[in-house]
Amino acid sequence: MTRRLTRSALRLLPLLLTFVVSLGVFSVAKSLGWLSPFGIQSETNDSQVIRAIERTQEVSLLSLGIQGITDKTESREVFGQSIPGSAETVFLQYNFDAKLGIDGAEVTVTRTGEDKYQVSVPEFIFIGYDEPTFRVAVEEDGPLSWVTPDVDKVEMVNEILNDDARDTYIESNQDLLEEQTAVFYDQLITSIAPTAETTYEFRS
Repeated sequence: MTRRLTRSALRLLPLLLTFVVSLGVFSVAKSLGWLSPFGIQSETNDSQVIRAIERTQEVSLLSLGIQGITDKTESREVFGQSIPGSAETVFLQYNFDAKLGIDGAEVTVTRTGEDKYQVSVPEFIFIGYDEPTFRVAVEEDGPLSWVTPDVDKVEMVNEILNDDARDTYIESNQDLLEEQTAVFYDQLITSIAPTAETTYEFRS
């Protein structure tokens, strides 16, 4: 009986050694960058809501309270196919106030008649962020996720704050920005000329 077990163990030993060596070679190849011919599959999703809109009487005409959660998944690919179990997913929660307004130096007020004024307003701009917070809500790793590079969380933050996102905030609030501009400059002009009538030209 003992001899049979020994023979079985000897037969399995080469397979075990081959497996261990293969793992070692794969790890070394990964650390040396030899796996570069193999692609990385990446997928990003973003879901957000505007939780508050606060009107301000500053050059910053609107303050948007933004919160949301975005996720990104990366996995190792071989010949265009994702390796099962190699995926790594990060869910990033974010919260900040986005300031929208105008460059006051570019605004011109022209008198067009008795107590009549035209206000020419430049295109609206993104002014900045207040109190941004970013927190990893959940990380999900597959059993083979160690073969996949870590998800770049800094890159995820940069995507949330990129120029496309800023333009979207402005475009989706164009009407409110125009309305608030009129409120701001009407108050400014009528404080000097109480009976003034104003018209507005919004330059795009």
